[in-house]
Amino acid sequence: MNNYHGYYAYNFGDAKAAARPYLLIGLGGTQYGTTSVNVAGVQKDIDGNTKFSGTAAAGLKIFPSPRFGIRLEGRWTPTYIKSDAEGWWCDPYWGCYVTGDAQYANQFEVSGGIMLRF
Repeated sequence: MNNYHGYYAYNFGDAKAAARPYLLIGLGGTQYGTTSVNVAGVQKDIDGNTKFSGTAAAGLKIFPSPRFGIRLEGRWTPTYIKSDAEGWWCDPYWGCYVTGDAQYANQFEVSGGIMLRF
């Protein structure tokens, strides 16, 4: 599984502060690879594909010294998979139509890293 996202990040506080929280939001795609499964003794391949996805994160950058820092981040990447028909909704003005139940693959990530500031 590979994620490809363009994003916008906003860092709060002063650029030279010892701790800077940040928020990140982005859009892009999640690529699923091909996988092999064994069903009743028969080997089958399920082709991978790419689906539209978004990503959101919150994090904290901590600088114990002016040139060295630590980054901590929590990220959520929901990927729309499909919708199943759930039922009908009827409105006196718009009429009746099928409503859907959207299904998502949710990825959660906690990461950290070391930063060097120039």
